[in-house]
Amino acid sequence: MNQRTKSYIWGGITAAVCFVIGICVSVNASDFSKLGIWSVLGIMGFTLVSCLILDNNFIEEMILEIFSWGFVRMPGVIFELDLDGIIWLLTVKLLFWVIGIALAILCGAFAICLGLVISVFVYPFALRNHFKEEARV
Repeated sequence: MNQRTKSYIWGGITAAVCFVIGICVSVNASDFSKLGIWSVLGIMGFTLVSCLILDNNFIEEMILEIFSWGFVRMPGVIFELDLDGIIWLLTVKLLFWVIGIALAILCGAFAICLGLVISVFVYPFALRNHFKEEARV
């Protein structure tokens, strides 16, 4: 099974899951206007998964680079060696940890959203490049 077949299968599974979630949400809310959003998300999911599996485009590197923006090293904290200083140290370190987690989640969500949108435009070229590579072999 070649990469193109795998991209069709896994992309189709992703699209089908998005469509099923959209149908369930629409039926439960009795509001079928949300079905269009889930359908677009399913198409974007198909193209993103397919681009990632075909691995002949820049989408994977772009997503990983944007993900890496969220993992920052927080500054060191100077503290006094008394009870107030230790409590302040623990509080600030905990705050930095929460800020770091929030930043990583936000950058991850941004990376996936940007990958979903850009993959729609990159997918036809990725598919064409895969056909060219296959014809050359």
